Amino acid sequence: MNDGGAVGAEKRRYARKTVMWSGTLSLLWGARLIDRQQAIPGVVRDLSVSGARFQTRHDFHPTDEVVLSLPRFGSFNCHLVWKEDRLAGLDFVDPPEFIYNAIVSALPGISLAPNPGHPQP
Repeated sequence: MNDGGAVGAEKRRYARKTVMWSGTLSLLWGARLIDRQQAIPGVVRDLSVSGARFQTRHDFHPTDEVVLSLPRFGSFNCHLVWKEDRLAGLDFVDPPEFIYNAIVSALPGISLAPNPGHPQP
């Protein structure tokens, strides 16, 4: 899968927030890492209410469906949109309002845009 690069940034409906949150990406449907694990530790580098960019130190074979687990916020079903080396772009399956409420309820001071085309508060 390829990174959408600048073209992907132009298509985004929701503003992204730079973060550095530890998390785990669980691979579904039997995909495994080289060491036979199904969960990849890593860091969420940025996110919006519609998706996230996840970075890891592990090589993995992508699956279309993954679960992003963030200890402070919970677990979110995602579609893997692109993968380049050890960086992956994810789209959340849940609606933006759900993601916004999950993040803001755990971290009330975060400036995260809940609606398309609106600047971050």
